[in-house]
Amino acid sequence: MDYMAVFERWRSAAATLDEPSRQELDRISFDVREIEERFGQDLAFGTGGMRGKLGVGTGRMNRYTVRRATHGYAAYLLACVPGAREAGVVIARDPRRGSTEFADETARVLASHGIRVWLFDDIRPTPLLSYAVRELAAAGGIVITASHNPPEYNGYKAYDPNGVQLLPDAAEEVADRARAVDDYLSPPGEVMAPVEYVDAGIDESYVRRVLDLVDETVLALVPREARTSFGLIYTPLHGTGHVFVPHVLRELGFESAQVVAEQSVPDGAFPTVTYPNPEDPGAFEMAIAQAQDVAEARPEIILATDPDCDRVGVAVWDRAAERYRVLTGNQTGVLLADFLIESARASGQDLSGCAIIKTIVSTEMATAIAAAAGVRVIDTLTGFKYIGEQIGEIERAGGCFLLGFEESCGYLAGAFVRDKDAVIASALIACAAVRQRLRGRTLLERLDELFREYGYFHERLISVAIAASIGAGEAMESLRCDTPDSVGGFPVSDVHDYLTGWTKRRGTGVRVPIDLPRENCIQLILTECGKVTLRPSGTEPKLKLYIAVRADSADEAAARADAIESATRRLLPIAPER
Repeated sequence: MDYMAVFERWRSAAATLDEPSRQELDRISFDVREIEERFGQDLAFGTGGMRGKLGVGTGRMNRYTVRRATHGYAAYLLACVPGAREAGVVIARDPRRGSTEFADETARVLASHGIRVWLFDDIRPTPLLSYAVRELAAAGGIVITASHNPPEYNGYKAYDPNGVQLLPDAAEEVADRARAVDDYLSPPGEVMAPVEYVDAGIDESYVRRVLDLVDETVLALVPREARTSFGLIYTPLHGTGHVFVPHVLRELGFESAQVVAEQSVPDGAFPTVTYPNPEDPGAFEMAIAQAQDVAEARPEIILATDPDCDRVGVAVWDRAAERYRVLTGNQTGVLLADFLIESARASGQDLSGCAIIKTIVSTEMATAIAAAAGVRVIDTLTGFKYIGEQIGEIERAGGCFLLGFEESCGYLAGAFVRDKDAVIASALIACAAVRQRLRGRTLLERLDELFREYGYFHERLISVAIAASIGAGEAMESLRCDTPDSVGGFPVSDVHDYLTGWTKRRGTGVRVPIDLPRENCIQLILTECGKVTLRPSGTEPKLKLYIAVRADSADEAAARADAIESATRRLLPIAPER
């Protein structure tokens, strides 16, 4: 069906649509380009759920695309999860525009299928949704959020009974079942199951589990009395961390912790920040300004969580440069790995049974630190769902999960949540900073120590626009068929092709199978230097280019990364600048 036919179908169903949607359809009715943009394709449902701009149309986030996806999810649960009706589904939301409406719509659709629903009464962090699914022994969960995207976006994440975001096979089945739904413009049928609010005891038990985890993890290195005078500032960037992170920090003894009051008001318009992403240094501007106004004792660190509170960014006072420096997600992951290894060792834990899980595009510095301590490192594809899956594997094998992290500021310790958790991570980062103060150092100075010991690791992510005439998929296939012998002067020793599932050892003819799910991703291992990883963007005609190098100095590492970036760009059919 072409986009004009789909548009006309929506117009003909106007009597079943809400008034704002009818008005929006009327407004765009003479704009063919706008109609094509909104109705030319469906909003994709993938392993990250779906995410898109708000507005009317099959390619936008609205009541009807949410309804369609939920019909598909309900059909999947009833077919694939035994006892799904009785076990039910937990629903959470963030403060974005449309989140309340979408959560209510999701609840109505599920209940029309006879599936019990637990609905949080207000906004909640995404990791709390993962926890609630496990705690309530639910069949699954849904959170309405667009994470750190700009305010014109919203999204929908779906979870399995383990509190893990749907893995590819399950997500594809949900997508297939959703595509088969033809009457999504009509209201859902009669409510056939209870819709009730999640008991407040879930919040309380989650907080208690976080506090117990942190105290048990760090007490040997960071006594409570050392936390009371430690200066830090926290900002939730108008999101769901506004209650939980400050409460946990206070309960852990961080009596001097401050919050950025203006950014502690939940608001889906994010009025005080251009981009509510803690990976972006600009997200720290207001917190840094507040820190610089503190006369008595400058806060040593600043923590910022994204709107659904699953990612956390860190800024640290640089005593040498007399300014705050925002750490990369990889650097924070390294510092957490170092701290948790030290804590486990101090408590007498057998490190040989411990594991750190990271993604294939995250820093290899964590691997070097873990290897020196006898800790196993497990690599997964990008996406925290794969880390959540591996936690279950470790538990079943009787091992110890120490830390999971990805380069995009997502971290998790403890196994009672199966998604990245900025509440837990914020508390652990604060304790790691106190640990370094007890040693007379800052987190930055500890990072420099680790660089001197393990080498200077440098990582960067570049989004490369690909010529529209070729497309990202064709660019990946071209690289797959003709991989270079060297990049930036560094020989390619191995080619990991995660789509075919094979590693090729260059110059030997040897092929080794990759024990990971299939994904359109190619990774080039560079002899004695690092790695280059390329994967297509899921939403734009772009390739994501991850560069990770190691050298004997920071300047040499940056120079290597520059050379590799330039060489890799020359391999790609880059779109002309406009």
